[in-house]
Amino acid sequence: MRDADTRVKNAALLLPDEALRSYVSSRLAETDGKMGSDAAGIEVQILDVSDGPPPADRISQFDVLITGWRTPMLSPELAHLDERQRYLCHLTGTLRSNVPRDVIASPTWIVTNWGNSISGFVSEMHLALLLAVSRRFSEIRRVMDTGEGWKRELPPGTSLFGRRIGFYGYGLIGREFHKLVEPFGVKARIFDPYASPDDIPASATRVSSLEELFRESDIISVHAGLTEETEGSIDYRLLSLLPEDGIVVNTARAGIIREDALLQAVRDTGLRFGLDVFHKEPLDPDSPLVSSPRVLCTPHSAGVVANQFEMIWATAQANLLRYASGEDLRFVVDEALYDRMT
Repeated sequence: MRDADTRVKNAALLLPDEALRSYVSSRLAETDGKMGSDAAGIEVQILDVSDGPPPADRISQFDVLITGWRTPMLSPELAHLDERQRYLCHLTGTLRSNVPRDVIASPTWIVTNWGNSISGFVSEMHLALLLAVSRRFSEIRRVMDTGEGWKRELPPGTSLFGRRIGFYGYGLIGREFHKLVEPFGVKARIFDPYASPDDIPASATRVSSLEELFRESDIISVHAGLTEETEGSIDYRLLSLLPEDGIVVNTARAGIIREDALLQAVRDTGLRFGLDVFHKEPLDPDSPLVSSPRVLCTPHSAGVVANQFEMIWATAQANLLRYASGEDLRFVVDEALYDRMT
């Protein structure tokens, strides 16, 4: 519990993204731009950031900043405004393109994001991709569209029951996805040097290298962030360790898998892929990833759902009200977490 501050706080909404800004603005309009009680509430103003962020002296007038997708990168000067404690509520996930690290490190700022609120949506899509690839939906769709063949002409799909799933990364989304596949009786192997031992369930096996993960898995489930350490870490040598009917699903970041290795595996092996992220987006419709019957592609939409904005605002509003009431905030972003974000 923080020390309570009963004065009304002033907040600035810094959102150039029209859809998200319109949604949040409409919610604020329902309460005349105020949240919480008169004794300890937050009054929100919308600042135009279409031409860049406001200068530091303008932002210094506010106790709270609300940022999100496409908020322009704020000035590092904000970390050194004065000794006043301030709160930055980032509505969405990664914020390395919006908030400088100096602000995260500053003792006068506390920064939060949407935390695990999106994890369920992404892991749900991850499971959908895995099931679709396992049961060969791409090939089935081609047969149904062309009428060339029926079930006897199709290679059979594979079930998830009892399969060995290798988790590359075991953060919020990885853990949420694990919950979804547990009813299939999967054998989980986890490679994540940064995961706490407390986060690894007793039913899973922690491995010490990517080589061990690939050698002992039927399915690779990619959940790692894109860092200097993980970029290009999955190469053709690792992919070749998977069984001939192995599967790789990636809803994290494309750069974790070397593009040349991915294309070679699509061309030369029987591996199947479910991909929501690509090295160049939008994906070229002439890409071999699109034409291959063993690859199912989705347009970087794992976290996109119709009720997404409701979740975003509900999570932010709850934290804003905690801040106004002097309560501890959820989903605080520290330097270590910021450095792992992509």
